[in-house]
Amino acid sequence: MAITALLSGCASVAYQNAAPLPGETLSTHQTLARFEGVEDVPCRHMTSLCPDRCDHGGKYAKFTIVEYTAYDLAGKYGDPKQTSFLVRVAHKDGSPDTATPEPLRRVIAELSAGQVVGLDWAHVYVTDPETGSKWPERIVTKLAE
Repeated sequence: MAITALLSGCASVAYQNAAPLPGETLSTHQTLARFEGVEDVPCRHMTSLCPDRCDHGGKYAKFTIVEYTAYDLAGKYGDPKQTSFLVRVAHKDGSPDTATPEPLRRVIAELSAGQVVGLDWAHVYVTDPETGSKWPERIVTKLAE
């Protein structure tokens, strides 16, 4: 009974992406990372729509990579090892970024600044079968204490 009482007070945050990755995997990153907090990142004025009609900037969860536990460069254009990683949780107007799954946004909201977590992601090259458009995505595959 004492063990049950002790364990019931423990809280753990975890997210795992169960969906298959949507394209060609270029690199995978398994890390221990320190959560630095959520910060506002402004538009960087990279297109003719900036800054008023673009979808750039917003609120980003910032992680500093403490160490890599595994890394695989699966494609020529995969990302090298990183020192930091950002996850957009909200648009610049404050609305949730639906490209980031809600369960992942909830886990990030539970983190405290300075907390070290396991953070895994994949750098994927996605192709739209209808238009043939191609673009890179960095998809969080796991976030856990």
